[in-house]
Amino acid sequence: MIRQLLSQLAVLSAVCTVTLIICPGAELKKYVRFACVLCALSVIISFLPFSGKPPDTEAEAVSVTDMTEEAAKLIAEQTVSRLEQAVVDLAKEKHGIDKEDINVKITYSSEDGQTMRLKTVTAELKGLKYAVYTVSLKNEVKELLSLPCEVVISE
Repeated sequence: MIRQLLSQLAVLSAVCTVTLIICPGAELKKYVRFACVLCALSVIISFLPFSGKPPDTEAEAVSVTDMTEEAAKLIAEQTVSRLEQAVVDLAKEKHGIDKEDINVKITYSSEDGQTMRLKTVTAELKGLKYAVYTVSLKNEVKELLSLPCEVVISE
């Protein structure tokens, strides 16, 4: 905090010095100095501690952390759901596989609660008529998501 204050005052003093050098008359320099002092005071006042009632940081930190973890979990679930839907759409467009005949599951992990790592993609095709598409679908999903993909045929 002190480092920020000093750096802002240093920049302000440099700007004021340059302005005073450029300023043509002594009468005008008085007004420039006055404006510089007002600017310096506003910078210093902005760094003063909060004068009102301090917030209850402990109670707020718990709720914010909980909300952050819940939000991260929700975002991860929505992301995985969208990726699964994208694989279903790819299978429909490229191979004509009905949406009812494919079930896609993407596994992921989140060790620290913030970083999501996708692990594998499993696509289950219902019906032997889709057996000819297993290799091409597997390669397309692997190329699209850069993840190991397994395609399973069920009757």
